[in-house]
Amino acid sequence: MKRICILLGILLFFSCETETTPKEYSLLEFAPQDAAAVIQIQDLESFRSELKNNQLLKSFRQPAFKKDFNAFVDYLQYVQPNSKSLVSFHELGKDSFEYLFVTKFHPKLIVLDSTVKPITEKITYQNNTITKTTIGNRANYTFIADSVFVNSSSELLIENCIRSYQKATIPETLKKVYATIDETKSATMFINPKYVSPLLKKLFPNATTNIVSTIGQQAALDISILPDEISFTGIVTANDSLGHALSSLKNTSPRASKIAKVIPPFFDYFTSVTFDAYEKFHPKTKNSQLDALEEVATFRFNNTTFTGLRFISSSNEAITELETKPVFSTIRNTNIYENTDETLFKNHFTPFINSFDNKIFTILDEYIIFSDAKGLRSLAMLIGMYKDEQTLSHQKNYQETMNDLSDESSLLLLVNTEQFKKTFAESTSKKYHKEILSINFEDYPFAALQFTNERGNDYAHVHGMLKRNTAKPSENTISQLLNVVLDHPAATAPQFVKNHITKQKEIVVQDSQNMLYLIATTGKVLWKKQLDGTILGTISQVDLYRNGRLQLAFTTPQSFYVLDRNGNDVKPYPTKASSTYTQPVAIFDYDNSKNYRFVFIEGNNVMMRDKKGKQVTGFTFAGSENDFIHPPQHFRVLTKDYITFQESNGKLHILSRTGKPRITPKKNVQFSDNTMYIHDNLFTTSDRNGNLIQIDQKGNVQATKLPVESNHAVVMTNKTLVTFSENKLRIKDKTVELDFGSYSKPNIFLIRNKIYVSITDKDAQKVYLFDSNAETIPGFPAFGTSAADLENFDKDNKLELVTKGENNTILVYKLN
Repeated sequence: MKRICILLGILLFFSCETETTPKEYSLLEFAPQDAAAVIQIQDLESFRSELKNNQLLKSFRQPAFKKDFNAFVDYLQYVQPNSKSLVSFHELGKDSFEYLFVTKFHPKLIVLDSTVKPITEKITYQNNTITKTTIGNRANYTFIADSVFVNSSSELLIENCIRSYQKATIPETLKKVYATIDETKSATMFINPKYVSPLLKKLFPNATTNIVSTIGQQAALDISILPDEISFTGIVTANDSLGHALSSLKNTSPRASKIAKVIPPFFDYFTSVTFDAYEKFHPKTKNSQLDALEEVATFRFNNTTFTGLRFISSSNEAITELETKPVFSTIRNTNIYENTDETLFKNHFTPFINSFDNKIFTILDEYIIFSDAKGLRSLAMLIGMYKDEQTLSHQKNYQETMNDLSDESSLLLLVNTEQFKKTFAESTSKKYHKEILSINFEDYPFAALQFTNERGNDYAHVHGMLKRNTAKPSENTISQLLNVVLDHPAATAPQFVKNHITKQKEIVVQDSQNMLYLIATTGKVLWKKQLDGTILGTISQVDLYRNGRLQLAFTTPQSFYVLDRNGNDVKPYPTKASSTYTQPVAIFDYDNSKNYRFVFIEGNNVMMRDKKGKQVTGFTFAGSENDFIHPPQHFRVLTKDYITFQESNGKLHILSRTGKPRITPKKNVQFSDNTMYIHDNLFTTSDRNGNLIQIDQKGNVQATKLPVESNHAVVMTNKTLVTFSENKLRIKDKTVELDFGSYSKPNIFLIRNKIYVSITDKDAQKVYLFDSNAETIPGFPAFGTSAADLENFDKDNKLELVTKGENNTILVYKLN
């Protein structure tokens, strides 16, 4: 994986390290032939200006790696060529590199600042004069021959140059690529992959650079530095007899890469190899299953590496054979298979993919995606995003990037700069980590490197690009952020809770084996806790110690739990029910003083306890003759507190904090299966006949017919009323007709002064989300099987929605 760092490194190498100079054809004779890299610059001052005006480079603000390089070539700041120049880099000893600078001499070539006091010394070598110049603590060496000025950080390089320049011959491979350069570009880099590999190892000591040394024989890359773009184009040659990687593509024709159709948009990188016939790409491997193969790729996301195969169509021998493998899991009606043949397709895609994990795989139309068993959750997420058309190929910023590349290629590498930034930083020296991580790549989402082979020829066209791209990944849509796989099917709807440390949200959910999970924003399961039953209602959060640290509070039929952030019991909890809790615990915090009251319902009995678990003796209401059908509710209307209890016989109790009657409704209500709310400052619910029931401060009961049947749902805020009956969802005075099905109860969310309403069709497995005008939020309905929760889940300002997926999965969607 780390070899992908080299792609991003090469682009930044051009941008930061070329603040110096290049060369011309006749000047090449002065550069030793084992140079790691040679940069020819047409106009040094113009090139420096382009570097200074590049918006991305401006944002670096003198990073350490730029300072280090400028110090390395410090003397070159005083050089002012009036013609072409070149700078080359050479390895002299292990991990030690020096530069060599060559240009035509002219009288005003060296311009020293008046404050600079150089110390010069003349050295004679083979009848040539070498001038040693020391400025500060750095020395450099210069000699002039045939009106050519040669300067270096190494005396040894100058001596080598003196010995060789008169009898130097330019290699035919270098002449060949030199003939292709575009001298209208600011600069051209010549690279011999064999010699550049040690330089890359120096720049990226923690990356794998061996692939570079064998990619080809000689490259010439024309560099373009624009205000919003760093790019290069050129060619790289390859030699069959030397085993260069690009030689394997010599007899193939390029094809369009389509692997992005199965890659999630938050990928780290992908490498894609395309060809017109597998047997031409890998003639020594005979495997009829791959006759229809057109693309093979490796990509990484969620700390998992995948290998993807794309066939011309979904009807082929490989898919037919692999569909007979044992089913490992099923996601969204798509099988994930277990592969028992560890040798399957191993060594079939060298030299670009030398090995891959193939323990599990899935088939998506003409694609087969392999991973190791630990990648099950990530593979499940990939399946969901593919089915919802939320993968990389559907993102506008990706589409815009691909418009700047060739339609067809032989080899394509694409890096997601923001996702890959950490890996890139870790590939460099430790002292550069912090500054690389601070680079803002928001407007530069992708770095691309493309090789397009000329069939039958020993070279490939090369195009590398890091370009400003302000297209949003996917405007007015949603994207799947997480797909978390539980050990067993979810028994409760997932919900968001607050992490008091990060101030972000996390997810709590319980599975069918009564195991409670806390899940982080990354999808990592932070902890699991075995409970003694299914949680009643939703989970609340309390701050028992008034120190800002939140606990989870909830009831099962047998117990009342309070858990700390790590899933540990908070003493004296859990406590047991006298018989069985029949309603979720009601938690009251009258004055927002965190002096909590916990109210428990066991059939027709009521018990109020304080936060220490002791009975509140001042609360006198102990129950009634009939069972209570909902947990009690606490409301504050104007300056007064009210507690409501709904009995199964239609009696409504409206009590004070002490449990004494505060309002006595003048008649009973045949309650529907809906709880009590405050709407228009009145106590509001509905009855079995579809009437909206409202009770005022004097106990008067008013019934208003709603446009609903007897079996209906109502939810509301003080100003917004939402009803659902049969297939009609009504938000305020607007009605939306949905497909007939089995629906969850609608939920209202008030976020940033905006109303959202969600409802889930459990039969069709669709989650709907609407605004207060009953307009569908773009991107919905989305796949889901339970009631949803909506919150800002992570660090950005976009909202996330969580719901149950298929079987034992939890899905989180981001609203873009």
